[in-house]
Amino acid sequence: MKVGILDEAKQRERQKLTESLFHERQQATYRRVDRLFAGLMLFQWVGGVIAALVISPQAWEGATSHLHIHVWLAVFFGGLITLFPVLLAFLRPGHAYTRFTIAIGQMLMSALLIHLSGGRIETHFHVFGSLAFLAFYRDWRVFIPATIVVALDHFVRGVYWPQSVFGVLTASHWRWVEHAAWVIFEDVFLIYSCVQGVGEMHDSARKQADLEALSTEAQAANRAKSEFLANMSHEIRTPMNGILGMTEILMDTQLNPEQTEYLNMVKSSADSLLQVINDILDFSKIEAGKLDLDPVNFKLRNTLNVTLKPLSLRAEEKGLELACHVHSEVPDDLVGDPLRLRQVILNLAGNALKFTNKGEVVVEVGVAKRSDEDISLHFSVRDTGVGIAADKLKSIFEPFTQADGSMSRKYGGTGLGLTISTRLVEMMGGKVWVESEPHKGSTFHFTCRVLPRATGESQIHQASLLSCENQPVLVVDDNKANRRILQEMLLNWGMKPILAESGESALVVVSALQNTHAILPLILIDAQMPEMDGFELAKRLIQVPALRATAFIMLTSSGQPGDAQRCRELGLAAFLTKPVCQPELFEAVSAALRRTSMSPNKSPQPTPLALAGKGPFRILLAEDNVVNQRLTILLLEKGGHKITLVSNGNQAVTTVEHGEFDLVLMDIQMPELNGLEATKAIRTKETGTGRHIPIVAMTAHAMKGDRDACIAAGMDGYLSKPICAVELFETVERHLGAKSQTAVVRPAPGPGGLPLDEANILERVGGDQHLFNELISTFLAECPRLMTSVRQATIRKDAKELYEATHRLKGAVCNLTDKGAFEAASQLETLARAEELRHADQILQKLELEMGRLVAALMMHQKPDSPKALGAAN
Repeated sequence: MKVGILDEAKQRERQKLTESLFHERQQATYRRVDRLFAGLMLFQWVGGVIAALVISPQAWEGATSHLHIHVWLAVFFGGLITLFPVLLAFLRPGHAYTRFTIAIGQMLMSALLIHLSGGRIETHFHVFGSLAFLAFYRDWRVFIPATIVVALDHFVRGVYWPQSVFGVLTASHWRWVEHAAWVIFEDVFLIYSCVQGVGEMHDSARKQADLEALSTEAQAANRAKSEFLANMSHEIRTPMNGILGMTEILMDTQLNPEQTEYLNMVKSSADSLLQVINDILDFSKIEAGKLDLDPVNFKLRNTLNVTLKPLSLRAEEKGLELACHVHSEVPDDLVGDPLRLRQVILNLAGNALKFTNKGEVVVEVGVAKRSDEDISLHFSVRDTGVGIAADKLKSIFEPFTQADGSMSRKYGGTGLGLTISTRLVEMMGGKVWVESEPHKGSTFHFTCRVLPRATGESQIHQASLLSCENQPVLVVDDNKANRRILQEMLLNWGMKPILAESGESALVVVSALQNTHAILPLILIDAQMPEMDGFELAKRLIQVPALRATAFIMLTSSGQPGDAQRCRELGLAAFLTKPVCQPELFEAVSAALRRTSMSPNKSPQPTPLALAGKGPFRILLAEDNVVNQRLTILLLEKGGHKITLVSNGNQAVTTVEHGEFDLVLMDIQMPELNGLEATKAIRTKETGTGRHIPIVAMTAHAMKGDRDACIAAGMDGYLSKPICAVELFETVERHLGAKSQTAVVRPAPGPGGLPLDEANILERVGGDQHLFNELISTFLAECPRLMTSVRQATIRKDAKELYEATHRLKGAVCNLTDKGAFEAASQLETLARAEELRHADQILQKLELEMGRLVAALMMHQKPDSPKALGAAN
């Protein structure tokens, strides 16, 4: 019934639009023809005067030609007939009385011209021509006054002055009827033509109305798609907050081998899910035209270093060399979008590592073209992997496509990465192409346009460069590409590199240098080499008396646990992870040559996690997700803050009105009243009071303009999910900095933990076992209630209730689960949304199984030092 009412409303709106368009076109036609007749009637007036001078005397007085009385008739009577309709055409175009007046005037002008020509039959055709012109109006009513004027004129003059109209001295009294009949005969066809033209005009207006309605619906659908993207971003990224946060917290704790295995599964699932999520959302935003570039100042080499460092672990796990070579002519200070540039490089380099089982992956950057305005950079990512067949080189850039269907099963992936990278490169003014040969490897190329940024001297041309000038340095690395890259860097700094491809070769070089009594101030050693690794080589070289003053820098593809300690025990000057960027290596080389005591692999510095100062601060947290509530509260409570929790916007407005708070952390999407509406309500109540409580948005939205929407609603800041502890407390400090003085430092990770990236983990969250147990206990306590709601809704076949129950379950499950449980909950939610519950029982069985596995795994993760954990396990 509701659908029928909506359809009727749409039909009425479309009919209204049709009539409006029809009236608009009709009036445009009336105005256009009014002005056409204005010009025609002025032309006829002049023609009538000429006819009075030339034709009229000969028609009425034979061969005599002189100024005839008809000339004055043509001038004055013709002017009277013409001027009034012309005046109306310019002053009142489109009005009905204007076109009726024009119709009458046009017929009177025909009568005048017939009189001036002495009633010649040829002039009578002017009547028929005038009627045809009047048909331009597409208004059959204009023929009524026109026909009446013609009939009356022929009747009156045919009776009293037949020579004026018929050209004879005497005529039949019924001759005017014959002429009127021919006029009516033409009127019939012209009226039919007008009616048909009006119908066509109406059809055209209806079609245009349909097109405009479809366009409006398409625009509404596009807006709905954008809103769907924002909501999808929120619904997917919010659950990732818990799983990523707790995974990183757990990585800082003591783990037994079984727990380590479970943790690796959780982290691997989270990483894979996040990559799929990012690919799908980015592709959707590109398709919707919602993805824009954000040009900022950035340093190219630092950007490459930050991009490729996380990939070094994957390279090490597969025994691959990952190298980066930036040509010396490439400027470092640029203006562009480093985030999207990193995304492209990360995708191409990640694919290269994925499809390469032996050999190396090399990222190279050069200058493709330089102009006064911008620079076109040429990037290439070369690998020694499986390669791509020639007939697949174009199709791999299409959405959801891989070179071979079996690759998606063997290597994984959505097939969107290259499509997204291609679109991003095109947005950056470049292009992407690939060169490949099966079983030999591939090289992906892309170009992008950036702007040069005027700066002072670059880092490698500072005063400290003098300490490197003409200094010999021994480079020991078994990979040819790495040796070439290090050689070029060192040569650019004025150093004299000596290359060795193995530990044995390095010993031979050192022995030869000893015989020449040459001084070797610096040695760069690759840690992973066959036969004799870098640490064994360093032990031998340190024992050489001539090298006691030599500085050693160790280079490794991935920092393994204990490598830093081994370097310190050996007394090495620095420990760097490959791929090494030029500024990073230069800093280490300069420091080593200056004989400073700086340790490049020192323990992580304390990072502020919470503000103590004059606190505890009173913080209101408005968040409806239970796991997110617990995670945020535990992080803030570690800093001694007092947290008040509400779960919807209405509660937030009421709590702020009746309480005193230093800060409000507001989730955007909440039931009853969302975060934006709640903020507007709070700001309205503050009007005239002089109060202004800081409100910071907490949202998983990833759409362009979300930050502007938050600020427009009256918020003071914007914090994206997944929540990063450092960003969280930097936000608190930024808004409450005047009240804070000291920082609480997070505890160091337990000695039994296996942090894969200590710096990143310590930067994001401060981890302890109590926090982790609290989060798991919260989930285990909520899980039975959530599953009961899902079961009951499935039994009752209530699609709406089932959708709400599975949505709540998925929001909690995705924070602490493997992929199976998440997929089962998502499938059941999809069925409920579509109100297709035929297979709900089967999906529920799958969900029950996956949830059982999840609960068992979480119980295994819990430590026995928490009473809640023991109770849950029992």
